[in-house]
Amino acid sequence: MGIQRNSDIGAKSLNMGDTHTFDGLFRAYFAPLCHFAENFVASDDEAKDLVEDLFVKLWKKQQVFDNAQHAQAYLYRCARNACLNYLKHGQRLTLKHEILIADTDTIEEDYLTQMIRSEVWGEIYRAIENLPSQCSKVITMSYIDGNSNEEIADALNLSLQTVKNHKVRGLHILKDALPGNLLMLFILHDFLM
Repeated sequence: MGIQRNSDIGAKSLNMGDTHTFDGLFRAYFAPLCHFAENFVASDDEAKDLVEDLFVKLWKKQQVFDNAQHAQAYLYRCARNACLNYLKHGQRLTLKHEILIADTDTIEEDYLTQMIRSEVWGEIYRAIENLPSQCSKVITMSYIDGNSNEEIADALNLSLQTVKNHKVRGLHILKDALPGNLLMLFILHDFLM
């Protein structure tokens, strides 16, 4: 996984001062890094703010990476450090954070697990973004936001049957777009939590 799936960004060095490179990395990693950061901080908004700040710093610094793997490792490490600094300096140490700090081996194992989980969800989010507009909205509202078909129909001013049709079409497209059992993981996510 990583940004190799974007053919415009290859194995050569990556300069964050280049608008095209920055945009590619931002699109590939913003959602997964937010998901990753949510495991450390209390809210989605705090996680998004930390990840946005990370990208702003990289833009200002015009960070250069050796290759896509270097960029990926650096982004996750910086996101983790930003979250831990936020918790430390904001006097928001939680039991979850104290447990993470207590055992370094657990930190690294948990870090890698969370990184992999975030990348998997990143693949799912990117596949949903590539759906036709209305299908993307319906799938997001249904499976990510947890809205019922009736709520979606009201919010989007669609008939109930149209909502159902968009869900079927979207899931069919996702089945072809997502490797392995990622679609099943996505659909069962709410039941497993």
